[in-house]
Amino acid sequence: MFLFETGLDFEFVPINIREGAQHTPDFRAVNPAGKVPVIFDGDTYQTESNAILLIWASRTGWGLERDSGLQAQVITWLFYQASTQGPYFGQIEYWARLTKTPNSAASTHYSAIASRAVDYLNERLKDKKYICGETYTIADIALFPWLRIHDHLGLSFENAKNLSRWHDAVLERDGTQKAISFLNEISS
Repeated sequence: MFLFETGLDFEFVPINIREGAQHTPDFRAVNPAGKVPVIFDGDTYQTESNAILLIWASRTGWGLERDSGLQAQVITWLFYQASTQGPYFGQIEYWARLTKTPNSAASTHYSAIASRAVDYLNERLKDKKYICGETYTIADIALFPWLRIHDHLGLSFENAKNLSRWHDAVLERDGTQKAISFLNEISS
């Protein structure tokens, strides 16, 4: 989404994580943690989604406002996404769909935590267009992918009107639409 918002040129190299391609020796040479995404900027490999967003927003001046108060909010939301939203939403995906041994207790546990995150985000979006106010930032980009698949994860926005409104606003952005189209093209 960031790349399409900024119009930066890039070359996409797919890594099939469902088949374990992130654990091959060639990929581990690039990222010893065996995780995606990875961006190579011509000099170094950068890893961790939110670190990549922060580095590139700092380089381009897009999505990380210079106002120190707003910048602090953006960074706080990046940490929230990395420490709470991403891990818990990811656990729902793992226990409900990816593991060879489903665990309904784990699914229920992580779904309850993720539902509380939906409620929290909904409350935080009261009177705000985007997560940090009126300005669309990398914090919105970080939070959106897991929320885009909320139905797939069994999470509801039925009582989360603010979050639903935010979701629709992010979904309508040209950069988001271009990113979704791109991902749909490469996955077909």
